[in-house]
Amino acid sequence: MKKLLLTFFIFTSVFTYSQTPGEWTWMKGDSMLNQSGNFGTQGVPDPMNNPHALYESCAWTDASGKFWLFGGTNSGFSAYCDMWCFDPATNEWTWINGPGLTSIPGVYGIQGTPSAANHPGSRSWGSSFWNDQNGNLWLFGGQGRDSAGIMGHLNDLWRYNISTNEWTWMKGSPVWGDSGSYGIAGVPSPSNSPPARSETRCSWVDASGNFYLTGGYFYDSFTRNDLWKYNPVTNEWVWLRGSNVPTTVGSYGTMGVSSPLNDPPPHWIYTDWNDAGNLWMFGGRKGFAGAFNDLWKYNPANNEWTWMSGTTAIYDPGNYGPLCDTSSAFIPEGRFENSYCWQDACSNFYIYSGYGFSGPPCDLWQYNVPTNTWKLIRGSSSFTAINWGTLGVSNPANNPGGRSGGSSWVDAQGNFWLYGGIDNTSSNFFNDLWRYVPDSTCTKCNASTITANYFSSNTILCPGTCASFTNNSVNATSYQWFFPGAIPDTSTATNPTNICYASSGSYNVQLIATNTNGSDTLLLSNYITVYPAPAPQAIAQSGDTLFANAGAATYQWFFNSALISGATNYFYVAPSSGDYNVVCTDSNGCEVEAAVFNVIAASPTQPPQRGGVEIHPNPVADKLVVSSSELEEREVDISIYSILGEKVLAVSPLSQRRGVGGEADVSALPSGMYYLEVTDVRQRTDSTGRGNKVFRSKFVKQ
Repeated sequence: MKKLLLTFFIFTSVFTYSQTPGEWTWMKGDSMLNQSGNFGTQGVPDPMNNPHALYESCAWTDASGKFWLFGGTNSGFSAYCDMWCFDPATNEWTWINGPGLTSIPGVYGIQGTPSAANHPGSRSWGSSFWNDQNGNLWLFGGQGRDSAGIMGHLNDLWRYNISTNEWTWMKGSPVWGDSGSYGIAGVPSPSNSPPARSETRCSWVDASGNFYLTGGYFYDSFTRNDLWKYNPVTNEWVWLRGSNVPTTVGSYGTMGVSSPLNDPPPHWIYTDWNDAGNLWMFGGRKGFAGAFNDLWKYNPANNEWTWMSGTTAIYDPGNYGPLCDTSSAFIPEGRFENSYCWQDACSNFYIYSGYGFSGPPCDLWQYNVPTNTWKLIRGSSSFTAINWGTLGVSNPANNPGGRSGGSSWVDAQGNFWLYGGIDNTSSNFFNDLWRYVPDSTCTKCNASTITANYFSSNTILCPGTCASFTNNSVNATSYQWFFPGAIPDTSTATNPTNICYASSGSYNVQLIATNTNGSDTLLLSNYITVYPAPAPQAIAQSGDTLFANAGAATYQWFFNSALISGATNYFYVAPSSGDYNVVCTDSNGCEVEAAVFNVIAASPTQPPQRGGVEIHPNPVADKLVVSSSELEEREVDISIYSILGEKVLAVSPLSQRRGVGGEADVSALPSGMYYLEVTDVRQRTDSTGRGNKVFRSKFVKQ
């Protein structure tokens, strides 16, 4: 009975604590260094369970608020392929998957097919990882063991299903050192694949559920600043921008100004966050030089980077300022392997430690997105040794110490957690788990703090089209929107839709979020861009041939409001009487439409056109003779189109002699009606100022 009472007392002493805001608490793991784990029974949580002391593992948070941990390397720099789950409600680890051993080859199975036997090989050194919208966990690349057990850089993509405890190999090579396939920038393809790489710690997921990664340390020992997007629905990668060849440079542009010419230098072992629609990246190495403190924002809507703060200097010492003080002059020092990062309920970003000029600083920073300012929350630029204190007991003297390369999560209450890593001074590895409760008096984020925040489904529009806005404001109860230049130009809806812009230009959007304690305003200047209106269109009719204005990027014809498959040229031969319209798209993707009604279609065969182009025989079986009294003794191009406007044959150039005519072999064409176009190819202008002559006619292929 005494033993039972003691066990109960220990359990409640750990879980009935109250933690003071602004303090760290050592929650789990060992206060000794370089410890082996205690796996327990697979699938069974236990207070005694602990992972190994690990460096550069993958970390996720699932929909129920539990923390997940995969892989990582131990103090002997041997990697694992185990999956662990931590429940912050019970403060217990569970060993879920993996053999608990190092140097394990990957078991890939059949691509796209889940299996209990599948698992990624042992890996570490900065794999990328994401959560999808169905609750699955994903990882990409890193340095690990391939299917043959060889250690190297990887580009394999894996999906883990929590409910079935099964891995699926989705994309990439099972062999290390794969060079990938960039394809065409901006064009997704099943054959696209990022090159193998490590140190790409990336967890960007956009509002549509797409994954992103950039940079890293590549299989060929070089760096690149390529940016990739993966769609988990189509299982396709697309190379968005950046260099596909080794580089160590980028283009900063002007601080705070987005530009299609901006590109960060190749970053690796850096920090990342998401805000309402944008992706953010801070610090890390660039190429192979030092540590940096530049902050970048990427907007997926316009595929542009913006350099937001920091310097271009190596090991910039930063400007710390007093605790909890905000100033545009304050900035963290340059650092890399700064993988401890969080985001609070007010959409502020946080970083802790990392490796700087003189080792890992023991500083906790907050970045505020709307004001573009940094604030030191706790600690300083100096390295501080760890002070574990008492397990489960909060104390202002507690301190995780300077460290890097560990894992981090945010729980359902908004508390920050960090696990493991390395101290970088004597290569000591940790398996301790810490919790930090933010102090709202310093962070300015609590139940009464309002933060206005939003993003648009599309910030680049065509005239006459509309945008919808998703409201990510925090703690507000009412909203006032302003859309100057749009219809409507104001709204009080939470998530306004059908905000339409008729004229080209750049437009501001403003949101005022309010509750009983006050309001917060977010104004984004020139947030919406509307392209110029495309050139107007009209349809000219010549017999039963319809012509739209040339010069558009694409065309699509319709008959009686139904799309005509394959009718994508600027002209169309109408085989049937009725109403026709054409939708023309310019180079910006903006559409304009023209229509013509009561078209009368002529007979498929027609007599030769005197004074223009003459063809015979018509119908024709193999050789079509083409002549024109106006184009004798001249070189001509002959193009033949189907009745859908698709070019099916070209004869160029064809020399036409007096009384003989040109000849085109149409024997390979299927039977049907065709449209013939003859063009004088000599570059000349006659005395009237007119240019090359074009003649058209129809014929039937037997």
